Parts: sequence; C-alpha cells; structure tokens
Amino acid sequence: MARTVAHPVSDHLPAETGIQAKWNQCLKILKEEISPQGYQTWLSPLIPVNYVENTLILRVPSQFFFEWIESHYQQNLLKTVKKIFGAASRIEYLVASSGDKKPEELHLGDDEPAVEPPDGQSFSPGIDNRYQFDNFFVKNDNELALRAAQTVAKQPGKTDFNPLFIYGDSGCGKTHLLHAIGNNILLNKKRKKISFLSSENFLNQYINALQNKQVESFNKKFEQTDVLLIDDIQFLANKKKSQEGLFYFFSEFERQHKQIVITANQPPSQLTELDQRLLSFFQKGLIIDLITPGYETRLKFIQSYCQKTHLSILTEVKEFLANSLSEGMQEIRAVMIRIAAQTSLLGKPVPLAATKKLLSHIDAKWASKNGNFRLRHQIKVDEIIKIVSEYLNMPADVLIGHSRQREVTFARQVAIYLAKELCGESLQVIGYHFNDRHYTAILHNYKRIRSEMKNNPAIYHLIMEIRNQLVNS
Repeated sequence: MARTVAHPVSDHLPAETGIQAKWNQCLKILKEEISPQGYQTWLSPLIPVNYVENTLILRVPSQFFFEWIESHYQQNLLKTVKKIFGAASRIEYLVASSGDKKPEELHLGDDEPAVEPPDGQSFSPGIDNRYQFDNFFVKNDNELALRAAQTVAKQPGKTDFNPLFIYGDSGCGKTHLLHAIGNNILLNKKRKKISFLSSENFLNQYINALQNKQVESFNKKFEQTDVLLIDDIQFLANKKKSQEGLFYFFSEFERQHKQIVITANQPPSQLTELDQRLLSFFQKGLIIDLITPGYETRLKFIQSYCQKTHLSILTEVKEFLANSLSEGMQEIRAVMIRIAAQTSLLGKPVPLAATKKLLSHIDAKWASKNGNFRLRHQIKVDEIIKIVSEYLNMPADVLIGHSRQREVTFARQVAIYLAKELCGESLQVIGYHFNDRHYTAILHNYKRIRSEMKNNPAIYHLIMEIRNQLVNS
C-alpha cells in the first residue's frame, strides 16, 4: 500500500547509486505501457527524492495528484520500480508543491546527496525546475518583469536591479519568476550558491535559531549564499525581530554585491508594517509589478498545457476557461488537472456543461456570481467562527488566538476563508474579529486555505459542508 510522507527520511544510499538514472529507466518502461496523455499528465511530473531501506520516495505536486496516481497507476509503478530498483522495493510519496509548501519540506538535509533532476539540470532544495523563463506566459502584459528577471539571472549582483522587488496579486507569476531566476542561475552559473525560502520559512527558522541559541550557525548558512530569493515578504509584517535579522542579511549582501530578489503582494509603499529601513532598502533597486494574466495569456497557457499533456479539449471549453478563470495561473492549472482526470475516465473531451459544474466546485466566487447559491441571510464573522469551532471541535477563543499548532491553524484558516467568501467585509474588519490580526495576515491565511482546497478534495468537501450549513441555516 503506497503512502505519503511528510518529510524525506534522513538516511540515504551513496550518491553513486544513481537514483535519477534508475528512475529514468523506470520512465522508459512506463512510457511504453501508459498512454501518451496519461504518461505526460501523471507520470512525467514525478520526481525521485531519495531511496532508503528499499523505499523509493517520489515527490508529487498535490494530494489530489497522489490519490490519482495511487488509484490508477500504482500497480504499473510498483512493478517497474521492483524490476529496476530491486524486488524488495516499495514506494512512498512526498506531497510537496513548491508553490504551496515550505522549502524545508523539500530539503534533503545538509549531509545528504542532492538528487539530480531530469535532463541533467542542477538542483537546489526549494527550487522547482518546472518553472523556467521559457514557460512563463507573459504575452504583452508582464514582458518588462520577465526581462528584468532574465537580466538579474544573467548577471546576479552586477546590475542596478539589486534588490529586484516584484509585486502583484496571487497567481500572477511572482513565485514562478523567482524559481525561474534560481533555475537559470543554477544552469548557467553552477558555482553560485542560492538560498530560496518564503518569508514565513525565514521567520520560523530565525525564531528557532533565537530560541535554541543557534543564531551564529544560522548566520553562517547565509554567509555562503551568493543569491538570496525571498518569497512573500509581506508575511513579516509586525515581526520586528525577524525584520531586524533580515535587514542584517540584506545589508551584508549589499556590501558584498550579492543578488537579492524579493516578492510581495503589494508595492513597498503599501507595506507599512515593515521596518522603514527595509522599505528604504527596497527603493535602492528595481521595483516592478506583475498584473494578473489577461484573456490571451490565459488562453495561451491552456493551449500549451493541452499540447504538452496531449489533452484534447473542445474549443468552446478553452474559451470559456480563458474567460472565467481570472484568479491566475494556479487556478487554471488546478482546473486543467481535473479536466485531464475526467477526460482520462470518460475517454472523450469534457463537454462545456460538465466544465461549468467542475468550475463551480473549485471556485466559490464563480459559483456565487453565476447563481449557484444564494444567501438566505447576512452571515456575520462571529457566526462563522462559532460554527467552525463547533464543527472542528475547537474552542472559539483558541481558534482566534495565536497558537500555531497545525489543527488550530487549519481551523483558523477555514474560518477566515469562509468569512472572506460569505460576509462581504473588508480584510481589516475580518482581522478585527480574529484577535485584531493585520489584514495582510488575513489575506495570507485566506490564500493558503484556498490553495489547499484546489489541491485536496477532502479539504474542499469539508469546507463546502460547513459553508452549506452556514448558507442554509
């Protein structure tokens, strides 16, 4: 029975065993057994992370992806892995999408050999080699941002674009560009050492270092870095100690002419909860915005996805999706995966009516706009907190408090998501009901759970059950 693992295990085989080489042999066999569409959609994205104690750990981009692999291709995979890796081999899965997971969940450990990805590309923990400059769909809307990112990757630390500050709404491609910069440097400047992490990850690591009196070793880790890539810096709002630590690193990087690239959901002028010294530092380089992809860019992405995965979609469905999916590339990718799954099951293209139903299940805003549900009464934020706390057996005062335990954080994110979707209140007002949290924290939690809903059917159905209870009460 296959299972998922939260983190790669620490033991490992010697590097010369060639895990990637053996995995490439597996892919060669599987390509002959699986349909081209099935192979491209479900097997090609799998990445071998480690092989230990007769267990091959494969990284998959989402829980939904894992469940589909296990129910449709597990026998083929296991048979092939046993043939190449050994008869006693088994498979475990690491669910870790680079856009949603923390970089430490992808880290192999300081003393572990890095597994080289396909096509001989370099690998750095936290950097996803799927995101490249040549698959960043810009058309005419974000051409300037792409050019700036390419310039930085070509000459890291040697241009006036340092730091490079990229901002924009969720799904417009900030994280894609960040990964693409890292991948390009790894490919063309192999001696450069890169650190890629979200600001949330930096916060957790820095606090842990402070609590365990390991700040010196924490600093040394970054002293060896040539390029620092920081995602979602707005998460550090009101985190004074962590901002001080980050400013120290920024100052050292600037002094040594090392490259810094930062992303945020807003321009520096609106990140008022950040230290003024940080905001002044951002102003030294290039600040550039990304806009949400327009119709032509979305259509281009859909067409490219279909071509790459050998997926057949009706023209009216392509146009409908390009018109309707306005939240960004992450939403489009989530919908396309589900359409690919339905096409595989039906053996024919998904009709427009079925596509609309599928979209209504994924995007609550689209469902609301198109009359799929109507509120019987005005729902209050406190009412949502009460219902969620009862449904998830979580005291309301704990839910809105500051505990970072996983189950508490999850319950809080569910309540925040429902409040934003159903109450019609501003982020500031919603934050007031959650122990006076800043609106950026509310937005961060909302986006987190929305992303989980797209990738995890179980979470989606749980939240829809609670929403229906609220709507119909």
